[in-house]
Amino acid sequence: MTIAKLWENYQFYTRDVTEHGRKLGFAGAAICWFFKKADFTFPLIIYGALLFLVSYFITDFFQGFSASLRVKFFAEREEKKLWNEKASLEGEIDVPRSLDAPVFWIFCGKCTLLVVAFLFIGLELLARLIELLFSKFCHVS
Repeated sequence: MTIAKLWENYQFYTRDVTEHGRKLGFAGAAICWFFKKADFTFPLIIYGALLFLVSYFITDFFQGFSASLRVKFFAEREEKKLWNEKASLEGEIDVPRSLDAPVFWIFCGKCTLLVVAFLFIGLELLARLIELLFSKFCHVS
């Protein structure tokens, strides 16, 4: 496998994670709606899940926005160098790994936010299940 193919795989996987993550984020918000009480409030842990889901979407947007700005400014700087050196915009440039590093950590952060949101939802589901089982099997008449 070539390095180019390896990076192509990396881009495929990160794009795939982002695409599925967005769907899971919307699904998580919909699941939270089922925990709504009669007065249109939520259990505290579900508010936490919703906070993490909103943070996920904000971070998702910020990842794309910051990546586009970093690439734009890098490309403009490299174009200027090429023009000054060759009076042409044609040529190879070396792209440092540091260009993508902050965006990678934002990617990791947004994935973590999504996982934590679902952990909160899972905790609420588990608490309700335990409560239901306890009331069914430990009910003293």
